[in-house]
Amino acid sequence: MDPCRYPNGATGNCGATPTRRYLPGHRCADHTPAALAGLPEPPETACPPRRCYCGQCEWWTPYNRFDVPSDTWTTDARAIASGKRRASPEMRAAAMAEVAEQRERRARLRKGGATPDQ
Repeated sequence: MDPCRYPNGATGNCGATPTRRYLPGHRCADHTPAALAGLPEPPETACPPRRCYCGQCEWWTPYNRFDVPSDTWTTDARAIASGKRRASPEMRAAAMAEVAEQRERRARLRKGGATPDQ
């Protein structure tokens, strides 16, 4: 395990162990970016927010249809369905289905009908 690399004035680096790896280098519990900012420590996982690589994050489900957040899927679905963005045949079929759903939903809303989501 690498020692803490937090600069400690005249003595060089902190040198404490155990450490976790951060962007500025290995840090002990007293010198993590969160500890220096006075914030609580993040959970013990390597996953960034809204992306799960470990399968143990609380919001993760094994049945995510797509690997992008839902708010960006609308734009991506239109680009994929139109052929402006490359995708696998399965992804293109899913995008075309999503665009068709959006068109039907929009038409129902224009006519004053309720959506199945309500």
